[in-house]
Amino acid sequence: MTVIARLVVVLVLGLALAATLTAVSAAVAPAPAAAKTQLKAKHKGQKQIKRKKAIKVEVKGEKPDRKLKLRARSKTFDTQKFKNLTKKAVLRPGKRSVKLKLNKASREVLKRCEPRQIRITGKGAKRVKFDLRRNSKKCKPKPIDLSRAGECDFITVDDTSTAADSLCMLPFPDNFHTVDDEDSETGKRIAFDDAAMPRNSGGQPITAGDYNLNDGFSPGQTIVVRTPGLDTPEALAATDPVPLSQLGRFEERKTPVVVIDTEDGERWPIWVEIDANAEAPEDTALLIHPAKNWAAGHRYVVGMRRLKDAAGTELEPPEGFRYLRDDLPVKEQAVEDQRKRFDRVFRDLRREKIKRRDLYLAWDFTVATDENIAARMLHIRDDAFAQLGDTNLADVEVQGSSPSFQVTSVENFTEAEDPELARRIKGTYQVPCYLVPNCEPGGRFGLGADGLPSRNGTYTAEFNCGVPHAAGAQPARPQVYGHGLLGSASQATSGDQQILGQTHNFVICATTTIGFSSGDVPNIANNILPQLGNFPELTDRVQQGLLNTLFLGRLMIHEDGFVSDDAFHVDDTDIASPPLIDTSRLYYNGNSQGGILGGAATAVAPDWTRASLGVPAMNYSVLLNRSVDFDLYQTILDPAYPDPPTQQLALSLIQMLWDRSDPNGYAHRMTDNPLANTPAHEVLLNPAFGDHQVTTWQADVEARTIGASIHDPVVYEGRWPGVDVAWGIPRIESYPFTDSAIVYWDSGPPRPDPTDPGEVIGTDPPPLTNTPNRSGEDPHGDPRVAPAEMQMVSDFLRPDPQSLITDTCAGPCFAGGFTGP
Repeated sequence: MTVIARLVVVLVLGLALAATLTAVSAAVAPAPAAAKTQLKAKHKGQKQIKRKKAIKVEVKGEKPDRKLKLRARSKTFDTQKFKNLTKKAVLRPGKRSVKLKLNKASREVLKRCEPRQIRITGKGAKRVKFDLRRNSKKCKPKPIDLSRAGECDFITVDDTSTAADSLCMLPFPDNFHTVDDEDSETGKRIAFDDAAMPRNSGGQPITAGDYNLNDGFSPGQTIVVRTPGLDTPEALAATDPVPLSQLGRFEERKTPVVVIDTEDGERWPIWVEIDANAEAPEDTALLIHPAKNWAAGHRYVVGMRRLKDAAGTELEPPEGFRYLRDDLPVKEQAVEDQRKRFDRVFRDLRREKIKRRDLYLAWDFTVATDENIAARMLHIRDDAFAQLGDTNLADVEVQGSSPSFQVTSVENFTEAEDPELARRIKGTYQVPCYLVPNCEPGGRFGLGADGLPSRNGTYTAEFNCGVPHAAGAQPARPQVYGHGLLGSASQATSGDQQILGQTHNFVICATTTIGFSSGDVPNIANNILPQLGNFPELTDRVQQGLLNTLFLGRLMIHEDGFVSDDAFHVDDTDIASPPLIDTSRLYYNGNSQGGILGGAATAVAPDWTRASLGVPAMNYSVLLNRSVDFDLYQTILDPAYPDPPTQQLALSLIQMLWDRSDPNGYAHRMTDNPLANTPAHEVLLNPAFGDHQVTTWQADVEARTIGASIHDPVVYEGRWPGVDVAWGIPRIESYPFTDSAIVYWDSGPPRPDPTDPGEVIGTDPPPLTNTPNRSGEDPHGDPRVAPAEMQMVSDFLRPDPQSLITDTCAGPCFAGGFTGP
């Protein structure tokens, strides 16, 4: 066969094979997929769908040549998975439309105003998705007054409100009033506006600038909000939020008011109350308190849902909040500027299974860091002690020189003249002053570019010391004493302190805590309460007073301090006679105001590591309404700030500055987690049950915050009915105990005085409202004179290895002559 012939044969065979393969391939290839039917939703509006009770679906283009089974599903922010909205319906061949009938549940679902995405699907049909158009009258956005949205969070503004008649800064605290700051530890900086701040009756606003150096809100900040309808005891009962008496309920799944720590997504223990001091519902604020202080630097989200009025009717949310909650189509820049923040708020709440659609109100706030709050106090302390030559204040070692001092008077007493007090020594000493124009009432810190005070001369502080007869036989333990409310150094030699000093051998010295002393009363009454913009004059001067206290402590244990003077030796004319003070260790004891401010002093104290705090608490903005001592000052505050919600806002607001001198700002760092250049401390809290002046509720908050344990039984069985007593505070399981503790002292229930039947002694448990206890007799002064309390204090105020909390009660601890039921 020729070459050409062979080529022809190969070509023919190749063509035949190709034809065969093509035929086979054609035989096994699938038929081309039928095009999916394109659909469109005819009904997309809420009103139309509800009226028709169905979603009408139409075919776009060619009619289907086969039947299609269709169904509509929907999802929302709260329900991320698509759920059935309609029943199944069949679109038959050749038909152009079908109605997908709503299922029974969906008829109610579609009444809601939350954003809803609807998806229509069916085999053979191309998926259709659309956003429900919320066009019912209820769901259409109503216009609100946004004229003050630059300085006021609009979320509480309703369609019936105006900017003029709304309390501008509520809800408070609120991150609306912050700005981002990359140099801040929290990433935030307070940015209040004078125009938004509470004004007194003369029209003067509290000055915003004093607050705008804070990197967040107070760790004990009371949350203040107006909720029209939830403004009576009956409405509070119908809503049933966490009460003060049952704090453990904060974890209940359906509790209507929650606060979430976004650091870990956990709920925070709180209680909710209405302002019992307001006389009319329209003047009544809702108050939310932390049962343990908010964690420093953390961001919190507040969620309020399904609130009710006195009749049990659920409250409708303010229109301003609905703009954000329901993502309403409002073309206002003020609203758009807040959407990103609130989307985060809603996500945080969803993680806790709190539905966005149920919310009456929600927002967030950020808590200041401990370092920001304590910065000024630590600076003046470190600077003042460095001038003495001591820069290491954490080692509990006395270094450098002593503060200079002068004894101005010495009084000696025989045992016949005074069985406890052998000598009273008074004098003065020098402390660097950090206030301008000076350290007298009215002075305040002058801050440099770094936000810290500079020294401005020297302040001459006074001291008053009581020496017991016992110190003549053995040098006494030195004790710095913190005096009571608006008192003075003279209280170091009061009767109860004389007994403690003689019985347990303490030399007790006090200085007047300037800023909150008898000498400050005119400035507080005439200048601060009528215009709370002057509040730095109180809190700044108290910080100077705390520094004075620390310098007094250094004088008591420095070898060139008090023991270098004849007056502090057995023979006050002979320096060679034995000293009256054992300078090896220093201690602190305070009562009432001294028990409160002593917590702040202890948190920054370099020379004592043990502090006994008598009838203590913290957070003055909460304490004031609950104290009979505030009755007089309320008569000054009322004319200046006559609107009750404004008062509550102002009290919560000034706590942000008060924290710098109130243990509320230091509690996280008072004991085991000390501030920089500061030793660790242990404290003993001794509250009086039912105290009329210092509510024990806030002593409990302090105990939880500092990590104290509690003596058990707290009170005798049946003494505190209906209350989860000392919730969240661990019980002391055995004695002696070697950590911080709280011990209740009970003077018994109201009863006739056996020595004077016409008089009543004892008192009831503390009220559950933000009002003082006024029943029976005030037990405020009883614990400090109880022998068992004195013994417990003495056992505790010893060098660290010997310091113990002992059980001196063998059951509940009693005071005031009460011995039990």
